[in-house]
Amino acid sequence: MKLKRVLGLVLAGALAMSLAACGGSSSTETTAAATTAAAAETEAAKEEATEAPAADTGSEINKRIAYVVGNLGDKSFNDSGEEGMNRLREAGWDCRTIEVGDTSQTDSWEDMILDVIDDGYHYIVASSTYTDLLLKLAEEYPENQFVVFDDSRDESEIPENVAFIFYAQNEGSYMVGQMAAGMTESGVVAVNVGMDNPVISDFVTGFVNGVQDYDPNVKVVKATVGSWSDPAKMKELCLSQARDTGADVFYQVAGGSGTGLFEACVETGTWAIGVDSDQYQYYKDSENPELADVILTSMLKQVGDSFVAFFEDVEAGEPVWGKLNHLGLKENSVGYVDNDFFREHVPQEIRDKMAEAQEKILSGEVTVKSYYDFANESEYQAMLSSVAP
Repeated sequence: MKLKRVLGLVLAGALAMSLAACGGSSSTETTAAATTAAAAETEAAKEEATEAPAADTGSEINKRIAYVVGNLGDKSFNDSGEEGMNRLREAGWDCRTIEVGDTSQTDSWEDMILDVIDDGYHYIVASSTYTDLLLKLAEEYPENQFVVFDDSRDESEIPENVAFIFYAQNEGSYMVGQMAAGMTESGVVAVNVGMDNPVISDFVTGFVNGVQDYDPNVKVVKATVGSWSDPAKMKELCLSQARDTGADVFYQVAGGSGTGLFEACVETGTWAIGVDSDQYQYYKDSENPELADVILTSMLKQVGDSFVAFFEDVEAGEPVWGKLNHLGLKENSVGYVDNDFFREHVPQEIRDKMAEAQEKILSGEVTVKSYYDFANESEYQAMLSSVAP
């Protein structure tokens, strides 16, 4: 199936599309509720969309997608998904992006999604933040189809009108962990996250595994902001880690909070690692280009590419529903940015070891540790304690 084919694109092209998504597009419809344009649709058009066949086996499928995010503008995970939606729009899909806000607005999330279902949007696409809500709605609205991305579930537990997309973020994090271990001068590196959940813990697990495989003497410190949108607290955490532990390479897995990590690295003269998208390029073309000059690379999670490939499969009638679609290095769905800045500042020896490690993962010689391999949370915490400075 196409979803299992190579999803990676030429990096330059992917960057151009990502920047277009970050900057917005006149064809992009972003709203926190039903928009005026949607409300103006005729009842007949709504009826036609609602009654389109749920089974994607013919050419006359419903091509209306609602993409649910907290907020755009994170220059990372959410924006990568929006880049994919923009490409689907160009391919003729009707995509509406719904910004539902942060966890303080949890009580309104369901109503916002119900609004777009009422407006005839057949596919509801949302991340692991909304898994429980989407599974509830999938049961209540069996004629609709729901895509949960960045989450994992046993296929026996996935309803027939739901598809899960899971990325091997541990594999991509392993690669940047290798680089962090090679670049540190103090022997201490940091991984700081926005919130703690199994997916984020998988990032951390892969990163620690990569660091330790490169050099078991390098220590790893980890902190949690408690928010995806608090760069001030992230900056404070990083400054404290640099001062108290000597950490000199920082990996952020924190959405909008990640800006604070880059600010701290500028202030302390340390290195940073971005996440999900090429954050060097994002910031280089932003109002704060100085932040780019500390970002050695970014761990890539090709969310936008996966959306495009998934809905190409839907259009082709591929059997994607009721399944866990697992994407990793082999499918080019995760990786790291290899740009001029990376090649200028990361020595050839370290880059060679990263490339060697990647080949070993692809060949099966190396299996990257995953949070999902731990028997319980205590085992994960024990791992973190074992590498703490």
